[in-house]
Amino acid sequence: MKRLLFPLLIASACSSLAFAESDFELTPALHITGVYGTSSADDPGSFAPGGHDPNRDEELILQSLEPSLSLRWGEYIQGYATGLAFTDENDDLEWEWEEFFLKIVNPENANEIRGGRMLSRVGFHNPSHLHSWTTVDTPLPNAIFLGEDGLALSSVDLTFQIFDENPILVTIGAGQRPPHSHDHGHGGEEGHDDHGDEDHDEDEDHDEDHGDEDHEDEHGHGHGNAYGEFEEYRVMDDVFTLGLRQDRNIDDFNQLRFALYGGIGESEIGEDSWFAGAGFEYEWRENGLEPGGSSLRWRTEIMRFLADNGEHDHGHEGEGHDDDHGDEDHDDDHDDDHGDEHGDEEGGMASISSWGITSEVLYIMNDRFHPFVRIDYVDGSPVLEAEDWTRYTVGTTIPLVDDPAGVYVKLQANFDERGDESEESFWAQLGFSWGGKEVR
Repeated sequence: MKRLLFPLLIASACSSLAFAESDFELTPALHITGVYGTSSADDPGSFAPGGHDPNRDEELILQSLEPSLSLRWGEYIQGYATGLAFTDENDDLEWEWEEFFLKIVNPENANEIRGGRMLSRVGFHNPSHLHSWTTVDTPLPNAIFLGEDGLALSSVDLTFQIFDENPILVTIGAGQRPPHSHDHGHGGEEGHDDHGDEDHDEDEDHDEDHGDEDHEDEHGHGHGNAYGEFEEYRVMDDVFTLGLRQDRNIDDFNQLRFALYGGIGESEIGEDSWFAGAGFEYEWRENGLEPGGSSLRWRTEIMRFLADNGEHDHGHEGEGHDDDHGDEDHDDDHDDDHGDEHGDEEGGMASISSWGITSEVLYIMNDRFHPFVRIDYVDGSPVLEAEDWTRYTVGTTIPLVDDPAGVYVKLQANFDERGDESEESFWAQLGFSWGGKEVR
């Protein structure tokens, strides 16, 4: 609670702050979302790969409390800081920093350089915060391939514009994924990257005594299914990213956006990992470039993921796994199966590979009714024994108050099919948004 108090005091103290000097401005903002719902699954958290996705049946959850400050100092310097408070599976209040960065901008074009902790500019969804999402949860490919909180790096990135006609924005970044030591409420995940030697040793002893089944319970990353094991194969250290984006106006009423992006780095197990994706967005606005009116947006992203498995076997230490079983024939059969089906012909090294797609349509019909639909698909990974996962989503946002702050209700239903498992869930989210325009 003490960690939360400081940023809240800053936001409160700055709520009426408006410097007389035109070259310095601090703009506070506050966003709050709570969610309640029901799920047909015995373990709803196993169908919630996102760090702040609704994951409990018939329980009220503080999904996010996001205070932020945006800095604008003269023409060239800008900054941003935001944190996020939420309740974990024990209803304890947790806190994490989402972003804090400074950047130098060129007011004559889109060229800029940023430094700090930032959501990487890869694709359409990853750079956005929870309060700006169309749905109450993150798309499946983003959560599984980039991370349950997306891809955030302690890094430096450079954005520059190429071509004068139909310009393309290029962002190049390099950095490290910050330590991930909090519990999002999936269970068994607390302190995953920040556990001490004592706990780690105890876990190893536990694994040696009980073998595969308990090891998966202890280190299955809390998701209750094979997709949780993607965590240790995502980019972690020495991460390099590249993102390209282009906006094109067909006319005042129709706009197209394109995105190409990718990243490469070292995974948690010390092997190479990479991802690549492409995005397409079409938007129609009834009033064209003027504010207001109805609008329709169709957004689609497709993503590819590939990581070296090294000596790992389904996310376990190969040596300890063999010691536990002590069955030479079993090990030979196991290695032969994966070497033949998924390994490298020369070295026998298995790779973790998958791909996914997310596509959503948002229709702002009027001031009080914003229906949306989405479909997500992630291809299964035989090495991790992960089944194909498809999610159908339908819902609507109902704004209740628009000025001076926004209050809304979001109703959403998910229909999931994953192998021979299925889930139907319904979520009701209440949101509050207040503040000025954020630095991004």
